[in-house]
Amino acid sequence: MRGTGGALLYATLKSHGVTCLFGMEDPIHVFHAVDRSFTRIVTVRDEKHAAIMAHGYAQVTGRPGVCAATFGPGATNLITGLLEAQRSSVPVIALVQDHALRLKNKHASSALDHAAALGPYVKEVIRIDMAEQVGDAVRKAFRIATTGRPGPIVLLCPGDVMAVEAEAETWADPAYTHFPANRVRANRESIAAAAQLLAAAQRPLLIAGGGSIISGAAEEIRILAELFDMPVATTMTGRGAIPDSHPLAAGPLGSTTGGRYGRGRISNTLFAEADVVFVLGSRTGQICYSDWSLPKPGTKLIHLDIDPVEIGRNFATDVAMVGDVRDTLRDLLAHCAEHGLARTDAASRERLHALTCDWREEFSPVAESDQTPIRPERLLAEISARTDEKTLIVTDASYVTGWAMSHIDVPKAGRFILSPRGTGGIGWSLPAAIGAKTADPSLKVVCVTGDGAFGYVFNELETAARYGVEVLVVVFNNGTLGFQRHWEQKVMGRYLECDFLDIDFADLGRVLKCDGERIADPAGIAAGLARGQAAKGPYVLDVLIDPDATAPIIGFESILAADAVH
Repeated sequence: MRGTGGALLYATLKSHGVTCLFGMEDPIHVFHAVDRSFTRIVTVRDEKHAAIMAHGYAQVTGRPGVCAATFGPGATNLITGLLEAQRSSVPVIALVQDHALRLKNKHASSALDHAAALGPYVKEVIRIDMAEQVGDAVRKAFRIATTGRPGPIVLLCPGDVMAVEAEAETWADPAYTHFPANRVRANRESIAAAAQLLAAAQRPLLIAGGGSIISGAAEEIRILAELFDMPVATTMTGRGAIPDSHPLAAGPLGSTTGGRYGRGRISNTLFAEADVVFVLGSRTGQICYSDWSLPKPGTKLIHLDIDPVEIGRNFATDVAMVGDVRDTLRDLLAHCAEHGLARTDAASRERLHALTCDWREEFSPVAESDQTPIRPERLLAEISARTDEKTLIVTDASYVTGWAMSHIDVPKAGRFILSPRGTGGIGWSLPAAIGAKTADPSLKVVCVTGDGAFGYVFNELETAARYGVEVLVVVFNNGTLGFQRHWEQKVMGRYLECDFLDIDFADLGRVLKCDGERIADPAGIAAGLARGQAAKGPYVLDVLIDPDATAPIIGFESILAADAVH
């Protein structure tokens, strides 16, 4: 194909199936070449949000998301979004306008060494120095982004190179249009060793991490769990690896969900009791492994991950398995079938059932509470009651993550909930929800956010309204930075400047051309959710919740005597 560098770049993106471009309209020669019948341009209010929208798009489609920013401060605004994609193993390709070589080292307007500034947060920075290189550079970006542990890439696009005419090949290699690409399998020796440990286990536990979801391994996890009567716990990013209705589903584990009213008490108990633990696609981070106090000493550990760097990072590992979760589990199941390896143990299911009943008995009073201000558990129970196989929950970080992960039932196997667990930074859910809904309009996207986090991103309500993105935003409005306030009370015995003025976010939504309503009475939650999900555009549900209610975090149980049902 012959055209400007920008036209060649877009043609190669189109060959890769890119249906959305999120960001500011730079590089302009790329955007002005876009086939608007194929690719939607979504102009944002903040470049950080463009990277997050691309993240949400990628998780829903299984294809790399693409965002764009101009040079200098526009590029540095991307960093938070790119860092989250890096830590969450999500392929995002950022097109960044760069200065021409002739302007280097002359203090050109907004000049920046983009490679130095952005390099730490991505897998690679690729600069296009000649228009003839455009096709090769884009293909390289997709190849690196989708292979191994997926992650973000920066394509530096100098303005002069994007403007010049040249010839380049704009085809795409179909192997790298989706992720994960080039799946690799663990070796036979590790598969045999893992099978023997599982077959001999007395109290095995499987932990499904985010890599299980990325790999699409839900069916293999179910079959393996049933073969060995092995309960399945998940990390927060692994929610969806097994539906909560399955008799072997143990729910999320870790410190964020393991405190009072938290479903994580089930899986944490099984984790502490396990003699063999099989970890799938997990970085074994601090929160999900309870400050690395679990597994207990003496527990046999099998760890399967696509990234060899993660295996053995935090725990002694008895069987190290490097490979894609789905395909390696298929080999493991074939090995077990060939050698007649299995395990039947009704006690495992009975223990899990008893723990689940105990949790539900404790949780039910708060989930059904009529108190005002509204208990967050009641709000989550109402949201959970409306979820189905077409629902996608997008949560923000901090308290709302623990509440949502613990208190919303997973109705199906597969990707059900998105959350910024790579970095845990607040101010993520609304742009991610917009990206997800844009990627698949058939999804019923529910954005769950605290009022503190929503303050970072509410400007994108106008973006959602401008493009008619039908997303329901539920604001857990407790008028304070809840985690910070309660942490200060726990550590210092008091809190300082954490509270906000009373902001009606439904009113704010109307100013930004969205519909919405405020809910102060729990009796109105169900009808409000129904109106929000039926709306023909973005809808903001501002729900006044109890500022004394804590998330189910281990150690927060005794912060406030007031945090009780009344």
